[in-house]
Amino acid sequence: MTEVGIGNEAVRRAVAVASKHTHVSSVGRITHQKSSNDFAVTINFSVALPNEWRVAGKSPNSGVRAEEPVRFDFPRDYPLLAPIPSLRPDFTRSLPHIQPYMTADQRPVPCIYDGELTELLHHQGWVGLLDHTAIWLERAANSTLMDPEQGWEPVRRDSFRDYVVADAGDIQQVVNRQGGSIFRRAKYTRFVFEEGTEGVYSRVLPERVQVNKDAVPSIFAEHPLLAAPPTFAGKSLAVLVWPGKHPSGKLVSNDTYYPETVSNVKGLRDRARQYGCLQELDSALGILRNALLHWTSHRHFKLLILLLARRPFRLIGSSSEVEICPYVVDIGSPQLFGSGPSTQVCAAAHRHQISRGLLAKMAGDDSLGVPLDWTLLGAGSLGSKIAVHLARAGRGPCVVVDRSTLVPHNAARHALLPTLDDSDGLWIRDKATALCEALRGLKTEVTPVAQDVVDIVRSKKRRLLGKRPWVVVNATASLTVQEALAAADALPAGRVIEVSLFAGGRVGVVAVEGPDRNPNVADLIAEFYRSMADDRSLRDVLSGRDDTSRQQVGQGCGSLTMTMSDGRMSLFAASMAEYLLDKQRNGLSNLHGDVLVGRLLQGGLGLAWKVNTVEPVEIVKMDDRNWHVRISGLARRKMDSEVRNWSGVETGGVLIGRLSEVNRSVYVVDVLSAPEDSVRDRTKFVLGTRGLRRRISSYVKGADGALYCVGTWHSHVALSAPSRIDEATAKELSLDEQSPSVLLIHTPGGFRGLLADTPL
Repeated sequence: MTEVGIGNEAVRRAVAVASKHTHVSSVGRITHQKSSNDFAVTINFSVALPNEWRVAGKSPNSGVRAEEPVRFDFPRDYPLLAPIPSLRPDFTRSLPHIQPYMTADQRPVPCIYDGELTELLHHQGWVGLLDHTAIWLERAANSTLMDPEQGWEPVRRDSFRDYVVADAGDIQQVVNRQGGSIFRRAKYTRFVFEEGTEGVYSRVLPERVQVNKDAVPSIFAEHPLLAAPPTFAGKSLAVLVWPGKHPSGKLVSNDTYYPETVSNVKGLRDRARQYGCLQELDSALGILRNALLHWTSHRHFKLLILLLARRPFRLIGSSSEVEICPYVVDIGSPQLFGSGPSTQVCAAAHRHQISRGLLAKMAGDDSLGVPLDWTLLGAGSLGSKIAVHLARAGRGPCVVVDRSTLVPHNAARHALLPTLDDSDGLWIRDKATALCEALRGLKTEVTPVAQDVVDIVRSKKRRLLGKRPWVVVNATASLTVQEALAAADALPAGRVIEVSLFAGGRVGVVAVEGPDRNPNVADLIAEFYRSMADDRSLRDVLSGRDDTSRQQVGQGCGSLTMTMSDGRMSLFAASMAEYLLDKQRNGLSNLHGDVLVGRLLQGGLGLAWKVNTVEPVEIVKMDDRNWHVRISGLARRKMDSEVRNWSGVETGGVLIGRLSEVNRSVYVVDVLSAPEDSVRDRTKFVLGTRGLRRRISSYVKGADGALYCVGTWHSHVALSAPSRIDEATAKELSLDEQSPSVLLIHTPGGFRGLLADTPL
C-alpha cells in the first residue's frame, strides 16, 4: 500500500468519525489535490444560536450562521500532522482568535487552540479538533471569543518573519492623554534569504532622539555583517505613535478587532486612522521627511513604526490597555518612501526584551516587586549554577565574591561555558568577573569582587559584601570561610545561608541562620553533624569518606576538588536555587534556623530533602574570659529534664559538640547522661567513669569525628557561683579532654560557665 493510500484511508476514517459528531450536521465529499497530495473535506457544523437569531439564521454580531461550513485540509502526512481548518471566504476576519494569514484561496483560518494543532491531535485525537472547532464557532456567534476578565486578545503576530524587540512596559508608559509621537534609537540586523526576500530582527532602544537634518548622519547607518547568507547590521529610528482624546475629554480607544493586513504605507495610514492616531503618525513622518530632504545619501534604511493602540480593557498577561503594533518599512532620501503610498510595509512580531520582569514571569512569578539584594560567596561550580538559576528567575545576586581564577578543568561543571577559542586553553580569568558578565546578560545588576572572602569578612572591607543584602550565600565549600562568617559580629546581611555538598555529591546541605543570626552557621553545621550521629543511613553515606581528592589538571599541577558529574552537581544546585527562590518570595522564618539535608536517590534520578528546624541557641558568657558557650535547644532540654529527674541533689553529664578558637566559642549540641557509678548529693556531683569512654568514642565515630566531648556539666540546687571544687574539676578536665574544655553549671538562675586550658 502506498503512502497516499495510507493517508486516504486515514482521512476516510476521520470523515466517518466526524459524521457521528454531536455538533456536525453533514460531511462533504473528500477531494484530492494532486499537486500537493493533500486531501480536503468540508464539514458542516451546527451552531446553537439563541431563538431570536434563528429566524435570520445567523448571529447579528459576527454573522456566524446556524450552519457553518469548515474545510479541513489534511496534509499528506496525516495522521502524523494535523489538518488545518479554514472558514468560508466571506467569513468576517474582525474577530479575535483569527490567524493573521489566510489559505491560498483566501479563506480565514480560525485559531481554535492555543498551541500546535498537531499536539492537540496527538493529545485529544481527531475528535478533540472537532470539539475545539465547535466551541470556537459557538463563541464567535455569541461574541465571547474574548473575555474582558481574561483580557484583550492582541492581534496575532506570531507568524511574521520580522521581529521588533522592545520593553513593552517602558513603551506603554509613554502613552498619555494628549496623544503624540516620539523618536527612539533602534538597531537592526537585516537578513537576505535565498529567494531574495528579507527578514529584519530589530530592537527599540530606550534613548530618545531629536530628529533634524543635522542629526540624520549620526542616526542612520548600515554595514555588512556576514557574506553568506548576506547579513547587514544597521542603526535607525523607531517611531512611537499613540492616540489622544476626543473633544469631550474621553480617551480615544479602539474596541474593534482587526486582523493584521497592513502591507503598504496606505494600509498603515488606514490602520492608524482606525486606531485614532493618524494625525500623530503623519506629523512624525513629516518631521522625518523634512530631516531627510537634503541628505545626500542614496541608501535605504529600515524604519520601525510602532502604533500604540488603546484598547477598552487591559491586554491578556498585562496590566496595560495599550497594544503594541509594530511595522518595518524602507526609507531613504529625499522622498522618504520610495514608492509613495504603495511602498511595502511589513507587519512585525513584537518580542519582549530580556528583563527581570520577563524572566520572573517565565519563572511563574508575576508578582515580582523590588528585588531582594543578596551576596554570593564563591563563584565555583555550585555557586555559579545557583546564581544563574536565580538570575533566570529575575532574582540574581547583587555582589559575587571570589578571588580564584577560571581554568580549563572548571569547564567540567561550571555554569559558564568556554567559547571555541577558550577551549584551546585560554579560559583563564577571575571567576567573579566572568560570572558577573554573564549575569548582566540576564539584566542582573551585579558587582564582582575578586578578593579573598576571609580578608573581607575579618577586615573593615565588609562594605564590599553589599549594602544591607537580604542574605549572604556561602558556596565556597571552605571551612575557613565558614569559621570567619561565624565569628563576624557585624556582617551587612542579617543572615548567612551555607550551601555545600558531601560524599561526592551524594548529600547536600543548606544551612539557614535564624533571626539575628541565632542560630548562626556554625551552630547549624554542628547540628548537621549531630543529625548524622542519629541517622545511621546518613552516617553510612558520610562516615569515613573524604571525597575531595587532588586531581591532576596539568603536568605537575593538581586541584583539590570533589569529583562528580555535572548532572549530579546540577541536581543539587537546582534544588538549592528553588529553595532560595521560594524564600525570596515568601520570606525566611522569624522563629528559627533550618538545616536542609538532601540525599541522592538510587540511580541518581532525583533528591529527597529533609528539613530540620533549629531553634535559637542559649549563649552563656564564660566568667572572666572572652569565650562563649552556645547551647542548642536539644542539649538544654536534656539538662533541664535531668535536673527535674534528680530534684534536691546535684546531677550532671558530658557535653558533646565542637569548639572554635577562631570564634572563641564552644558549641554544645548534645548531652550524654552520667554513668551509673556517678555520685549525686545536695552539695556535690561526681561524674562516674564506667563505660563513659566507650560511649564518647562511639558518639565521636558516629559523627565522623566532627563532634566530640567539649566538657561536662552539673547542677547546683541553689543559685550560687562556681565553687572551688568546680574550678578544680575544670582544671582536671583540661588535662584529659579537648583543650580548652568547659564546665557548665546549671543553676535555678541560669547557666554559668568555667573554661580551663591545658597548661602551657
